[in-house]
Amino acid sequence: MHEGRGYGLPVRARSERGLARLSLVMLLGAGSLLGCHDPGAASNEPDAVGASEGSELAWVAGEQGEAGEGEGAEPEDDGSHDLLCQQDPEAPGCPWDRNATNFVDEGVWGNHDPSTMPLPEPAGPERCPDDAVLGEMIEIPAGEFVMGCDIRNSQLCGQNERKLTTVELPAFAIDRTEVTQAAYERCIEAGVCEAPAAGFSPGEDCTHPVVNVSWQQAGQYCAWLDKRLPTEAEWEKAARGDDGRLFPWGDEAPTCELANFEGCGLRAPQPVASHPAGASPYGLMDMAGNVREWVFDREEGRKRQPKRGIRGGMFTDQATHIRAVRRTWGDVNVSDIGIGFRCAK
Repeated sequence: MHEGRGYGLPVRARSERGLARLSLVMLLGAGSLLGCHDPGAASNEPDAVGASEGSELAWVAGEQGEAGEGEGAEPEDDGSHDLLCQQDPEAPGCPWDRNATNFVDEGVWGNHDPSTMPLPEPAGPERCPDDAVLGEMIEIPAGEFVMGCDIRNSQLCGQNERKLTTVELPAFAIDRTEVTQAAYERCIEAGVCEAPAAGFSPGEDCTHPVVNVSWQQAGQYCAWLDKRLPTEAEWEKAARGDDGRLFPWGDEAPTCELANFEGCGLRAPQPVASHPAGASPYGLMDMAGNVREWVFDREEGRKRQPKRGIRGGMFTDQATHIRAVRRTWGDVNVSDIGIGFRCAK
């Protein structure tokens, strides 16, 4: 073998000697590093193989491991991922990641942003039962009756109350009670009637009289049932009979047992038929007090824009104003909390 210069050793010997020295230096260097390294952190150190200076070592779920670690393998977590999930539980790879295939929305608070959750629909009132509709009709026999004021109460006769008139009427039928809110609700559900202007809460007041309806709305409801509004003569006969009495129950002054009027202090309608003692001779309820009622007739003497008749008195009327002959009028489109109606046919 050729000998080299300077060291007095063959080239091969010098090469083997240099490799031995290099191995010793590497061994000593590794030992020094091991001596300075914290053993408790050793298990969390990423593999130095393939890592370059300044590379990102934080583990992110779903990333593939470095080459040589096996297909689909993930690097060891250094704790930064847990910190990320504490700050944002819905970040990729965190328990509430909405894009994860195994995410199940259980509908509990925390899986939703409360500010974006829709508020539950308030429960509406229950529909009135059928027995609150009422609608029973009473047959009124044909015959004559005296309509208007007579001498016994002439001092009480109002300017609008016609003089004594004998009227011949054929037989007819008329509702036993004022139309209830439950009954009117059915007409609205059928798409025929419009809701009253106010005071309409059938879920709570099923058997209260429907109010705040115009003459036109009242007539529309009656027509829906193949009925009509009663005439003034029909209404008055059904209210007082054929013996000329002042009130439906007779000539006795009103009491709160007989009717709902100003003296009772309620200042609001009551459920229909709340005063059976005040029934008319034919058994009709609330023909005095509670709410006034639309009738069909036009006001006399008005050729232009005639008003329509209103009968019966209301809960704020004085005792003299709930007499069976009391008459007022209103525009066809007027509505009021004290005006309801009943139907005839």
